[in-house]
Amino acid sequence: MGVYHLMGLGRSPGAITGPITYLAHRYQRWNQDDKAFFAGSGEAQHREQGEKTGDIQALVFFTTKEVLAAYDENSRKQFLSYHYIDNRAGFLEDRSPEDGKPMKEILSTLLKKELPAISGGRTECELFWCEIERQDINLTYQRVVRIVTALSSVGGQGKEMWVNLTGGNNVVNFALQLAAALSGEVARLYYVQAKNRTAEKSIRYTSEEDYWVDLPVMPLALSRLNHAVLEILQDQPGISEQRLFGLLVERYWDLMRGVDSETLRELYLKPMWKQQLIANVDGGYVIGSQWTVIQPYENILEIMRDQAVTIEQLSTQEEWIDQEILPLN
Repeated sequence: MGVYHLMGLGRSPGAITGPITYLAHRYQRWNQDDKAFFAGSGEAQHREQGEKTGDIQALVFFTTKEVLAAYDENSRKQFLSYHYIDNRAGFLEDRSPEDGKPMKEILSTLLKKELPAISGGRTECELFWCEIERQDINLTYQRVVRIVTALSSVGGQGKEMWVNLTGGNNVVNFALQLAAALSGEVARLYYVQAKNRTAEKSIRYTSEEDYWVDLPVMPLALSRLNHAVLEILQDQPGISEQRLFGLLVERYWDLMRGVDSETLRELYLKPMWKQQLIANVDGGYVIGSQWTVIQPYENILEIMRDQAVTIEQLSTQEEWIDQEILPLN
């Protein structure tokens, strides 16, 4: 099982192809540091047998209709990539940049060259093009979550997802981060950084040093017992801790096995209070300010989980996502 990379797509080809060339370099070299880099990827049985893990199975791009069409209807002008430098992997080459091209065209050309080195022997790679609104956080989040839940529900284990936060704008990257935090389904968040303007224009990584940055996936995924607490407080705000414990035992006895009042306080209520998911007012618990912010996004996530389909099925059902099979040979 390979990795699905989810990423925002703007007008910089290198934000997409750069990390892929970096990963391919490390995948092919496969020294001890590289093995450690990919150690959290794939299935345990493959790692135990000494097989390589971390190969790319599919790329999922979240971008605007202007990027997809290479045309801006408002200005009635072409909407092309920024000028880019066709450098050699691992080299910073200050050469004259190439003219901009449609992003789908340039990525198709470049990915055919670079993906075979990290395709795990596959002869094709799935590309998914997802249209989002760069000024609509809710719509963008809904579509990102639809993809995350589609991938996490495939089979029993689901697909391994890495999220690239380098390309695209703040809206799509916020949606990707929030989906990762709430779902608990994303294995890796990463960002790649360029040393200077020449490196920013380069379509392949220019140096291994300080290039790849792993970012923490800050989990907001709540347990069933956390949800039970919030559900009770929605219905009965201001109740005491003793009354809350009694209602949990009465209504959610299956979740409360082995949980006494002290365990509830130390392992559940205190962390929820620190995260401002709940608050204590005049000796009684109420819904906290952060849950008011999070709940709409959590609700969307749960709705999408109930509509579980594969990403391939999703691409045939929705107009905003297209699937492309990219041949690699």
